Amino acid sequence: MQVEFHIKDIVITAKQKSLIEKKIFKLKRYIKDEPLIIDVYLRDETSAEKGGVDQSVELSAVFGPEKIFVKEIDDRLMRAFAYAFKKFERNLQEFHDKRIGRSHGKEGRLDKILKRIGLRR
Repeated sequence: MQVEFHIKDIVITAKQKSLIEKKIFKLKRYIKDEPLIIDVYLRDETSAEKGGVDQSVELSAVFGPEKIFVKEIDDRLMRAFAYAFKKFERNLQEFHDKRIGRSHGKEGRLDKILKRIGLRR
């Protein structure tokens, strides 16, 4: 797993960057066998020139046909990251559970509905 940072108009410390990387690397348990690049976008949405203090954090990852993308805006960068990370982890866990469920022969709710209307066997 690889983490790529894209930073625009924000200064982050080495401690903040390492904390973000550390949290993201904990997601490895959901991604066992796939090579993955997680993009972290850190931006200043409304700079001091515009009279605002909003910071945005975007997390994105692509798993073949699936893409997970989360964006959060807050006046504090690390708080925005915490909110975005929670959502990202939840989405990744749902993706993982769906994939594991299919590989073990369990049908999800959508599979059952598609089977009833004849779109899946």
